[in-house]
Amino acid sequence: MAKEKIEIIASVETYKNLSSFESIDTLNEAVRSYIERFKDQLNKTHIAVLKVLHGYSAKHLGVSFLTKRNIGKLVGKSRATIIRVCNHLENLGIIKQLEMKRSSDMKQTSNAVIIQPIQTEESVKEINQIEENATQESSKMQHQKNKTFLKQIHNIKHLNMSKETSKRKAYVKMVPKRLQQYQAFFGNQIKSLYGRIWLAMKNFGVSVDKTIMQEIAHIAFDKLVDYIKQGRNLSAEELHKVAYTIAYNQLSERDDTKAMASFVDSFIERTKNLKTQPLHSRDKI
Repeated sequence: MAKEKIEIIASVETYKNLSSFESIDTLNEAVRSYIERFKDQLNKTHIAVLKVLHGYSAKHLGVSFLTKRNIGKLVGKSRATIIRVCNHLENLGIIKQLEMKRSSDMKQTSNAVIIQPIQTEESVKEINQIEENATQESSKMQHQKNKTFLKQIHNIKHLNMSKETSKRKAYVKMVPKRLQQYQAFFGNQIKSLYGRIWLAMKNFGVSVDKTIMQEIAHIAFDKLVDYIKQGRNLSAEELHKVAYTIAYNQLSERDDTKAMASFVDSFIERTKNLKTQPLHSRDKI
């Protein structure tokens, strides 16, 4: 099977958006709680690796980007052992690992390892609800297909569909039609997720048409759906952060949006120069 394309670019902006804690105290408390909660499932190596990740995630709270080889050197273990340890910590929900690529050559670099906040009962319910919505939607779609097929066999006038057979999930306002399908995974939260795509555009400093934004949103939502299908329990806050990060990186990679940003920067710089230079009658503008 082909390797999945890496969408997230390693940068200060990315690490800032992936930061999962409001203060160093909440980060420290989370690590202490995890060690106590999973004491029967963590050995000395697991705890040592977690403490290294903790110690190297103070700049962007909860986020570290040490290579597995360097972590191994710090705890005296092989790279293969560190990979197994990190996978175990991720399976327990203590950390998440996101594949990253360099902005210079777009090649893979070390993963971002994110220590997870202690999950509240509310956040767990939210993830369960998303999965339940996805299952229900899939079941409803299959039922609808079967019903329509039988109607076509018994009634040649099947194109005159009744109200019962045309029931669909409520349309979410402000979200393009082509993105409504993602309700099955995100519910009404799709509206705020799409808002993060537009926020990325605003912060990037360019104005692009709706078609481009919808393409970028499609890429971001597909990636989030992949994470959910892989069993990664992303909180609502994490969903929004990852959507924003992917959108921002997509804008920075596209030739059309890069050109727009370059033009805007150049125009602003020329305007500043005109304001600071004296104007003579012979000068041409």
